[in-house]
Formats: sequence, structure tokens, C-alpha cells
Amino acid sequence: MFAFHGIGQDHRCFLPLVEVLKEQYTFYLFDLPFHGQSPALTDEKLSMEAWKAYIDEVLSEQGIERFSVMGFSMGGKFALATLQLLAPQIESCWLLAPDGITESPWYRLATRFWVTKKLFSFFVHNLSSFKTLADVLIKVGLVNKSAVKFAESTLATPAQRERVYRSWIGFSTIRPDCALIAELAKKYDVDVRIFLGKYDALLPQKYILPLTKRLPSIPVVVLSTGHHRLVDKVAEWWKS
Repeated sequence: MFAFHGIGQDHRCFLPLVEVLKEQYTFYLFDLPFHGQSPALTDEKLSMEAWKAYIDEVLSEQGIERFSVMGFSMGGKFALATLQLLAPQIESCWLLAPDGITESPWYRLATRFWVTKKLFSFFVHNLSSFKTLADVLIKVGLVNKSAVKFAESTLATPAQRERVYRSWIGFSTIRPDCALIAELAKKYDVDVRIFLGKYDALLPQKYILPLTKRLPSIPVVVLSTGHHRLVDKVAEWWKS
């Protein structure tokens, strides 16, 4: 099982699941670029081709032919991208509150255009200005207060702010194609399942519809939690 964590985390976020499922799976816990012990990217953005080359290299080094993938939050887009690129080798794909199915309009705006990237950089690196903007957006109902609290927790230090900026920009070219993924999952009989938090303000349940409409039979497990504790709750769910 190849597992990809969320933004601001590292491979340790999956340790509760490893403890529960260590008899069923051999886990490979990745530190994504800009996180943990992962080396820096040589380019500003990570391409789908470069990601495939990296996973191919890991598979070759470890002598792995078939494997499963799991992604939490930001890591969801990496799990989906891996499924898209290497579907014949994938047995299962577990998505925990995954990015990559529906792209947030804020993410699209912040990462697509030169001017908005500059604005994004300014607000990320100037926390007082970010808080002022966030307060305005909350008041007019454009963002959720819980989402802002999460953002602030990932921007607490200069190192965290730089990590968020580089990750948002660097991973903006990892764009899973849900229509293609659904076709490939059917063709290669990939076991896809989704786990969501009932009180998750960061990933509305409607965000998974572009995939679940195409794969209506996949199980969607909704657990009584928000975004941050979802991995722990999934571990408890498997244990029960």
C-alpha cells in the first residue's frame, strides 16, 4: 500500500492505519515534495510524467508489480494520479477526504495565472494581511470559518508558509482526469473506496460527485468527524 499524506503533514499521519492493517498490507509511507525528508523538486512544478517516473522507479527498486494506493486530503490527488497513470498495476485505491476530484475555485484562481500567483504569494507570506482578507471573506460568506482556521494552522511559521506556497504551485499540474480514472477502474477492476468526515468543512461531500456518478457502486463511508481526525477515525472503523 503506497500512502500519500495531506498538506503540512508527513508519512507519520498514517501510523494509526498501519497499526491496524499491518497484517494485511506492507505499507510504503511517502513524504511528498516539500514535506518531511523528501528532496526538493528540481522544477517549480511537478508534472504527471515526472510523478509516473518516480513511482516507476520505486516499483523497480522494490521489485513490486501490483500495489494499492491511499491518499488523504492533498495526497488524494496523488493516489488518483497514480491510478490514472498505472491502472493495470493497481489493486485498490482508498481516498480519504481527497483532493483531486473537484478542484476548489480558490485553488484554481491562486495557481493558474501570473497575477493571482503573485497575490497568493503575498497573502501566504504576510499572515496579518491573510487574516484581514479571510475575515472579510468569512463575513460575506465566501469561505467557511473552519477552513480558515485550518489554513491558519498550516501557515503558523515562515517555513510552513513557504511549504504551502510551494506545494500549491508545485502540485497544480497534478490534475487527475475523473472520467478516465472511472473507465480505468472499471476496466482493471480496481477496488475504489472513499472515506469522508461528516463535519468536514474543507471537503464538501458534493466534491466527490464527479467520480461517484461515474462509479456509483463504490462504497462511500461517512464517519462522525471533521477533516483533521479522519485518518484516526478510518483506523478505528477498520478495527471495529
